Amino acid sequence: MQGQGRAPDGPDQQGAPAPPPAPPPAKKPSPLVWVVVGLAVVFFVGATGFMLIKGGGGLDGPVKAGQCVDTGFGTDGGSRVPASIRVSCDDSSAKAKVLKITDEREASGFTITSRSEPDCPSGTDGVANVRGKKTDEKYYEACVRNLKSPHPGDPGAGGAFLSVGDCVSSGSIGFGKEQACSKPNWYGKIIARVDTEKSCPAQTLEVMKLRSFSGKVARPVLCLGPGGGVLAAGDCIEDPSFNVGDLDKADCGSSQAIAKVVGRAETPQKCPAGATNYMTSEGAYLPVLCLKKLRPTLNEKLRSLPG
Repeated sequence: MQGQGRAPDGPDQQGAPAPPPAPPPAKKPSPLVWVVVGLAVVFFVGATGFMLIKGGGGLDGPVKAGQCVDTGFGTDGGSRVPASIRVSCDDSSAKAKVLKITDEREASGFTITSRSEPDCPSGTDGVANVRGKKTDEKYYEACVRNLKSPHPGDPGAGGAFLSVGDCVSSGSIGFGKEQACSKPNWYGKIIARVDTEKSCPAQTLEVMKLRSFSGKVARPVLCLGPGGGVLAAGDCIEDPSFNVGDLDKADCGSSQAIAKVVGRAETPQKCPAGATNYMTSEGAYLPVLCLKKLRPTLNEKLRSLPG
């Protein structure tokens, strides 16, 4: 029968709508696009690597302050000057940082040299001969500070170079030397290090002078203030009759105290009121020790002040 079957094609016919046209086939990206993108990625990675290598190093050229070395210093470093190599401060082998370059020299076949003490800044833990690379012939004399403790260059620590806050042993017999302030029987504490005695501050009671057999010493005068074995107003002394070297302090309330210090002066005439006697030390910074006598001595060494 003609009334049944599928509807004939044509716009005038009613029935199920026609399906939408199929989308055009997707275009494959050009191989040229992939090549360009690949080159961009490679360039970006390569450029980043180049920046990391060049920016993180900075170890070309002369050794400079702020760079690091592979040698550190302990509290018993003494006067040794070790050979060191410059390394990145981020490197695990970095032990100390350069504070100042004081000299540069060419390496020679001689390993034993004599030199004057370098003029290093405060906080220096030691001096090292630093090469930029192991193969370099030139080396730099550098003042360095450890990246981590200990810091023998800290005031009173007893290492590195003598500076303000450090303590010294007595130089009355032999040579005075640096001594940790935490140890007993230190003689004097440095309150200034200057070029001449006239430059010492008003609180100075005694001075020591640094000497070198190999050259000039920068700021060779050590100005010592009160404390330790340095006698100051208010201290008492034992009987000096048979004393060798420095005068010994005594407890002012004990029978060992024979005199009390009331001041130190340039001449006996400048002793303060209350002084009855004095002692002198020729060549000292303040050669007159002004005393108030408490009891007699076995061998009278205390000179009486006039009047």
